[in-house]
Amino acid sequence: IAIDTALTMLIPPPKSCDTFVYVGAPILHKPSKKLLTGTGTLFGKNSDRPSEERHEVIRVRPRSYESTMSQKEVVQCTYINVPRDKKTLDCVLSRPCWMWGCEMGANECGVVGGNEAVHTLLANELDTRDENGALEKRLLGMDILRLALERGTSAKHAVEVCIHFIETYCQGGPCCNEDMEWTYENSFLFADQTEAYVLETAGIKHWAWERIPPGDFRNISNGISIRDNWGAISKDIQSICKENGWWDGETKFDWKRALAAGGRAHSNLEAVGREAAGLAHLQALRDKSNSMLSAESPDLTPRWWVERMCDVLRDDDSGICFRDVLGGFCSTGSQISWLPSIAMGSVPVSESNVNFPVHFFTGAPDPLCGTPYKPFTFSDILQTASDEENDVEYDHNTQFLWDIWRERALDEAKKRRDLVSNQEKRALKEMEIAAMSILEPCEENFSPTSSSTFAAFVQEEIDLIQDKF
Repeated sequence: IAIDTALTMLIPPPKSCDTFVYVGAPILHKPSKKLLTGTGTLFGKNSDRPSEERHEVIRVRPRSYESTMSQKEVVQCTYINVPRDKKTLDCVLSRPCWMWGCEMGANECGVVGGNEAVHTLLANELDTRDENGALEKRLLGMDILRLALERGTSAKHAVEVCIHFIETYCQGGPCCNEDMEWTYENSFLFADQTEAYVLETAGIKHWAWERIPPGDFRNISNGISIRDNWGAISKDIQSICKENGWWDGETKFDWKRALAAGGRAHSNLEAVGREAAGLAHLQALRDKSNSMLSAESPDLTPRWWVERMCDVLRDDDSGICFRDVLGGFCSTGSQISWLPSIAMGSVPVSESNVNFPVHFFTGAPDPLCGTPYKPFTFSDILQTASDEENDVEYDHNTQFLWDIWRERALDEAKKRRDLVSNQEKRALKEMEIAAMSILEPCEENFSPTSSSTFAAFVQEEIDLIQDKF
């Protein structure tokens, strides 16, 4: 197949998902008379999936199997089994309800991650069939993401977990419950308090990763993006590309040029579309924060960073917020995380609730519908004692919340009623303002209550939009 034809067949235009990270985001804040300085990692992701695909935000408790472990014990992923680990971490995951894996999430060690669909010149490796003509079922990228979050104690460790499962079990299989022919390769973005990594895949088991150091930022958007600045690559990929004429074997290996453009020297490989818009957002954040630092502005806070990421993920002009309600793709879930590094100011770590990771989820099918970002921390109190004792996936009632917003979006699209009233809009905005207050420094130890949990915010939103107005 000619390269131009192969590109047309295998690399459709990107249509969903954007993930962002800013490592070492600076903080300069002066609550009362004390100066608080430091840095943190800002992470954000929109999960763009078929608009009718139901989503949920689940809490998966940590488990230890060391005393009862046998070599035959397995984890049932979406399609296949893999060996169970001796211990898993406490996780919060946002996912389509029908699958085992997740689109994005976080764990108790302060690791966050998200995955995206990509397509390369090796995409045909995924198109193998069983005896019935159906796509061969392997690990979905979303399964691999969950395995990494359940086991990875740092961003780098999460990348290593991904590589192990990609190389050992391979990726592939139907990626949508309603379309059993839709399959794709994956890219991942993992971050912790000190660094981040982009991991991109090609075919069923090839990969490359790139490190994002403190002071830098990165976004991914449905296309491979690592160039010749990779930190490591899979062992056979260079020989495969050389055999196919996608790399000359002499110049430094450019992952994207080889696997997206077939080595063509004059291809335009710069960011375009949503990827370019996302990069511009991050550059603007850097420029604005540097300006505030130069002016010694006391308002460069974790809350400022998280609210700016809210704006990014609600950008529908660029398509970062996807809103094709009737049978197309929608931003069916959204996550923002703030991961603080060790504070360096005069407010001790133990006296400021800004010094532990806070994760915000919409739990609704459209970040622009009016739904607020609601805070989750791993100190959240679970709903019942049985949730603590049993091996359950607690959904915080987000399936019900998602269904309400989906019904409203359909009503608006069919011109049956407005999505939200002005009164609801004001109340939902006030709710998000209250949710963001968890990021404000305080001089007392933060002590979560049942009314400050993610589940409590979800229930408050349900009560507000279900029948109050």
